[in-house]
Amino acid sequence: MNTEIAQGTQPRSHLQGLRAVAVLEIAKGVAAIIFSIWLLTFREKDLGDMMANLLDRLHIDPAHDFAVKLVSMADRITPQKVEIAAAIAVLYALIRFTEGYGLWNARTWAEYFALISGAAYLPWEVWEFLRRPNWFHATLILINIAVVLYIAYVRFAVHREHLQHPTPRAG
Repeated sequence: MNTEIAQGTQPRSHLQGLRAVAVLEIAKGVAAIIFSIWLLTFREKDLGDMMANLLDRLHIDPAHDFAVKLVSMADRITPQKVEIAAAIAVLYALIRFTEGYGLWNARTWAEYFALISGAAYLPWEVWEFLRRPNWFHATLILINIAVVLYIAYVRFAVHREHLQHPTPRAG
């Protein structure tokens, strides 16, 4: 039996593809960590005042219903809520780093995880595209579909092919 398949990893021919997806997942994790740090910079600031100043700079009438709602929402954001949001971003980053590690090392569990997590985002991404069609949403959908299809191909088609036609061991 092919030792790569027996160990639950993919043949070398697909290792580069899995590693490219791993780099994408690790980049998402790094972005989440940066976002978390950025969020924490707002922990001790008066977000209501910040929002009012921003609206003023954008020349939006502070008496407008929209402006009043935005300032009111910003006023309700407490330091604890900022910390919770930052903690959620860190948790998300840890998940992305774990998936990236598993894909980099061609672990079967990571391939299944990538399939599930990638497919889970698709309905939301399609919904966002239908609500606000633009190149950004279209690109996200296409990248996600490409990743899910590639991981599915590697996990199922290549795995089945190597079970049917194992490569001989060297030595």
